Parts: sequence; C-alpha cells; structure tokens
Amino acid sequence: MRRVPSNSCGSMSALLFRALMAITIALFPLCASAQGLRVVARVNDDAITDFELAQRILFAVRTTGLQDSPDMRQRLAPQLLRQMVDEKLQIQDAKRLGLRATEAEVGQRFAELERAAGMGRGQFRQYLQSAGIPYEIAAQQIEASIAWSKIVRRRVRPQVDVSETEIDDALARLRGNVGKTESRVAEIFVPIDRVDQAEDARRGAERIIEQLKRGAPFGAVAQQFSHGATAATGGDLGWILPGSLDPALDTAIEKLQPRQASDPVRTPAGWHILYVIDRRQFATARPDDVRLNLVQLTLALPVNASPDETSRASSDAQKAMAGVKQCSDLHVQARQLKGATSGDLNGIRAGDLQANRQMYEEIPRLRIGGTAGPFRVAEGLQVVSLCSKAGNDGLPTRDAISQQILLQKLEAAGRRYMRDLRRVATVDIKRP
Repeated sequence: MRRVPSNSCGSMSALLFRALMAITIALFPLCASAQGLRVVARVNDDAITDFELAQRILFAVRTTGLQDSPDMRQRLAPQLLRQMVDEKLQIQDAKRLGLRATEAEVGQRFAELERAAGMGRGQFRQYLQSAGIPYEIAAQQIEASIAWSKIVRRRVRPQVDVSETEIDDALARLRGNVGKTESRVAEIFVPIDRVDQAEDARRGAERIIEQLKRGAPFGAVAQQFSHGATAATGGDLGWILPGSLDPALDTAIEKLQPRQASDPVRTPAGWHILYVIDRRQFATARPDDVRLNLVQLTLALPVNASPDETSRASSDAQKAMAGVKQCSDLHVQARQLKGATSGDLNGIRAGDLQANRQMYEEIPRLRIGGTAGPFRVAEGLQVVSLCSKAGNDGLPTRDAISQQILLQKLEAAGRRYMRDLRRVATVDIKRP
C-alpha cells in the first residue's frame, strides 16, 4: 500500500480543535448533573464510566457534523466504546514499558492545537476549567496517541526493515505503471481480531456508512472512528496505483467516482470504507517539476562594483569551479576564498529558477557533480554545483519509496501488536 509520508501520530486539525471547543458548553450541563456513575467497561484494572462515554459521544457528534439525537448517540456508543477500550490498552502498555506520555508532552500537543486555532498558550485548558470540564477527558485521546507513537517506535519499529531488493521491486512496478491512472484515497478501517467479531465489526462499518450518507465529512468521521494508522489525518492513504492494495480494495476503488465512498469492503484484517478524493495520471511530471539538490558558492560583490572588481571576482569564481569534482568540493573552495560563503539548497524546483534565466537554462542540464556560473545575483557572484536531482521521470526517489514501504509495514505490524494487546487483556464490556 503506497503512503504519502506522514506522521501517523499527528495532532488533530484546527477544524477538529475548534469543534472540540464548541462542545464544551454543551457538555457542561452533563458534567454538572452526573450522578451515580455506571461502569460500562472494565479494561484490566481500569474502568470506563457511562459519563465518560457520554462525553465522548457528544465530542464525536459535534466534530463530525451529525445531527444530535438519542438514536444517533445509541448507535455511536458501541463504536466509540471500542475506541476508548483501545486507548486504555495503549496507555496501560505504555505504562508497563515505561513509555507513558508525560504531562509536558500532552501540554505540548495542546499548545500545538492552540497555535493551529490561533489561541494563546494555555487558553484551551483555561476554557475547559471555566466550563467545568475535566481536563483529563480532553487529554485522554492525546495521551493515548502519544503513548502509542512511543510504543511503535520502541517495540514495533525495530522489527521492521526495508531491503534494497524490496525498493528495486517497487521501483520496477512503478515504472510499469507510468501513464496509468492513480487515485488519492482515504480509508476508514474497522478491524476484526477474531472470526466471531466479524458481524459486530460489519454492523459498526454500516453505521459509519449511515453517517456518511447523512452528510458527515469523511475526514472528520475517519478521525473519530477509524482504527487505521492514518486516522489522525482523516484517513488519507495518499496516491494509490492499481495493484497496490488487497484485490478486493483495488476493485472497490476502481468502481468509485471522485468524492464517492464505498460500501464496507472485507479483507482478512477487517472492514474498510474507501473514499476517492481525486484522480490523476501517474508519473507525468514536467521538466519544471524536477527537484534539484544544489551547493552554491557566493562571492560578495556590491551592486555598483567597478568593472575591475567584477573581473577579479569572476576570475576567482572560475578558479573555484575548476577545483570541483563533486558538489561538496564547492564548500572547500569557499573556505579558501576570502569573502566567499557556501550553502546547501535541497529540493529546489527547477521551474523556480526562472527568475534568473541563465540559471534556469544551465543548472537543470548539469551532470551530477557539474558546476555552472558565475551568475550575477543581488549578493554578488554565484557558482552552483548539482548534487542530485529527482522527479525527472515523474517517479519517487528511492528514499521516498523506502519510506512508503516502511509505513506500510509499520501499519501492518502495529495492527498485529494492537490485536495481541486485546487478546491478552481482560476486557469486560457492558451494554452501553
């Protein structure tokens, strides 16, 4: 499964954050009147109360844009309770491994959310307190997310590697797909840990479909209900080529139109709801889209430099160029020239060089390790050496392919790890 690299444990979007703020007033009466809390689930030694579940349901309703009603809350309760059970298991396992999220880390995540929403540091916590909402209720999801990312890094990542052969095979498949149509796909994943859970999982997936048909945004629903690694980013899997996924998923994607969601699709791992965001032709990059990694040497020269000053600087630049066999040599030359500086420029788009026509025409045509210049710029004279370039054939680099394979393997390994946590745990779920 191809992925766009990303932080699988990233924070909620600004939109989701604002929605969380919006529900605090609605939650206040519930907090004030909560009496006689009932335990709806026990997860090893921890309990989940009906009060906590009720708040989580309200949170989901508001952030997904669903119309609130007793019937809607009742249908959401089993799915959200399962999410809360998983969060308890993640926090418990992190504690066992000495990897718990610290108060400072949770606070930092809240600070990131506040910046995204244009708030000052600490304002969100103050708002929660003023509304009578326990800080711990809002922090639980964040704590579980941080704890799970630590578990993945410590226990899952060391078991996963990507070989050069795997990269070669993936690159060969990509070359065979040049010109084909690829789809940007999002996913909501409902796992099946045991065969006897398949029907319950299917009903959960169908309830999600009902929400989508009522107009709930796919990304917001994925953030609340998906058990996949991409839930935090709205389920976005990135650009998917035919043949990249399980055959059942490939078939479902092929039948979908852009901005259309599928019915639940069964794979050995669970139920998947797919959504096609967009489509495009694969590997059709233009020359201007080539990404260049460069080293530049700059000789300071005032704008009103005399002809003699310009000539001397140009001569020095030419000598520097003659001493370059590979791009890193330009740094060495800069240290030997009085008044010269050097620096790395990575990921420069070839089309962005058009501001200097000479640079635009010469630099992208260089061989690797070659130099061009000197070019007159505002700072003086510049010499540029080309270290590498990528994207001229529209294909991802080997590093990008390696990262995609790694993310795919991590997701599969993380699902197995989570499944094992559930299997060994003592979980007693009451009827919500």
